[in-house]
Amino acid sequence: MYRIGSISKIFTVYTLLVNYGWEHWNDCIMEYLPELQDAADLNHDPSVAHVDWSKITIGDLASQLSGIGRDYDVPQCGGNASMPPCNRDGIVLLIHVAHHSYSSLLFLEYFHGLLGRAPVFAPQTTPVYSNTAFRLLGYIIQAISGTRLDKLLQSSVLRPLNLTTTTYAIPTDRGSWVIPNGESGWYQDTGDETPTAGIYSSSSDLAKFGRDILLSTQLSPIETRRWMKPSSHTSGLSLSVGSPWEILRSKSKITHGRTIDLYTKSGSIGQYNSLLVISQDYGVALSIMTAGPSSAAVIEVASEMVLQTLIPTLEDQTLYEACKSLCGTYQSSDPSKNSSLTLSMDTNGLQVERWINRGVDFLAVIQAYASQTGSPFIHMILQTTNLEYPPNIQGKDVTSRRVAYRAIFEKDMSDSTGQHRIVDQSARQWSSVDTPMYGEIAYDDFVIYFDHSGVAFAIEPRVMRETLYKVDGGAGNSPHSTQVI
Repeated sequence: MYRIGSISKIFTVYTLLVNYGWEHWNDCIMEYLPELQDAADLNHDPSVAHVDWSKITIGDLASQLSGIGRDYDVPQCGGNASMPPCNRDGIVLLIHVAHHSYSSLLFLEYFHGLLGRAPVFAPQTTPVYSNTAFRLLGYIIQAISGTRLDKLLQSSVLRPLNLTTTTYAIPTDRGSWVIPNGESGWYQDTGDETPTAGIYSSSSDLAKFGRDILLSTQLSPIETRRWMKPSSHTSGLSLSVGSPWEILRSKSKITHGRTIDLYTKSGSIGQYNSLLVISQDYGVALSIMTAGPSSAAVIEVASEMVLQTLIPTLEDQTLYEACKSLCGTYQSSDPSKNSSLTLSMDTNGLQVERWINRGVDFLAVIQAYASQTGSPFIHMILQTTNLEYPPNIQGKDVTSRRVAYRAIFEKDMSDSTGQHRIVDQSARQWSSVDTPMYGEIAYDDFVIYFDHSGVAFAIEPRVMRETLYKVDGGAGNSPHSTQVI
């Protein structure tokens, strides 16, 4: 077990989504935090010294778009290694001993001090990393549920997912704890800061949690896809922010290849540094955990080494597995029609290499049309759509599934002048999906049929109103393979 620092934020948001979905996402936070009502009288203040809490939603907190500051610490509390966590409210009397004389210091705690802090940005301006936002989110989840967050996390997330070495509180049952020498931060009481940085977990639990997110174990697939999206961009070209994902954009071969997104969350507390990485492109989750006085430098080097090696390997394996299932030639069951289609795989992905329809080279037809419109292409790549249909082919049910694909016509984006272009020409390709059409069906609309073992045995270019069956490339357990061959 390690401390996972700010990866705790993922557990906090996940708890909210598992229990309430997006029901409260756009609610104003003042509905759930009565302490913020005290700030209402400040709204008439024409200065920029006070946060307008009435403009901040729960989703703003979760996506780092609230505009409020990173932390709130005062000299007498803060939840770090040397100070106790600030209470939610109330007044604390501190007795300070100095040269045998006693002095008392009255101070207002968390909310009383927080209301005096100036905003950093107006809400929904730009992402600002805020631990304060997730502490408030913890309070809000408790207000909505009427249950302490630690109990809700345990009952709705940790227990159902069997995350037995993940805990909200400081562990008490002796286990495989990783505690560096010195002031490690292991026993640091984070109090109400736990939703933002206080949870403990293990490398196996954290990776399993990432896998469960990918598999939509508790959230529905559409809820998972909605959650794993950017909310805003940062000043860096390769980093966007989600809720509360830190989304890194890279290439499948590191320096070249297709664009991939890594949904990550880093964490740091005391001598602990950790990283969770989830890749929807490859269906993989991994965790990296370090502890010790140089753990910050170590995890930076370790994560780069792991990803530099892992991403190209996963890309090659993904292409290999996809080709094993999909590559091959598909033909009409009526040889007189002279209709066939060949799928192959290269570094760009699943490619329509050859397409003959009733003796006509249809790829050449599409290329001629594209050239006339000034948009010639070099590759016709099939991309999955997350749309699946009940199995039914030629009026007969089979143990298969039908998956919809769309063709992406990749163009040569090189500039003959060699000059750098501000407007990347590839950025326009997204607007060409679902065109052109013939008889109300787009040319790029395909359905592929898979047998029970996951091997493709038929493809339907829907614009042709015909299904083609695999005749080579590993037809697998296709119910039609014997008949066609």
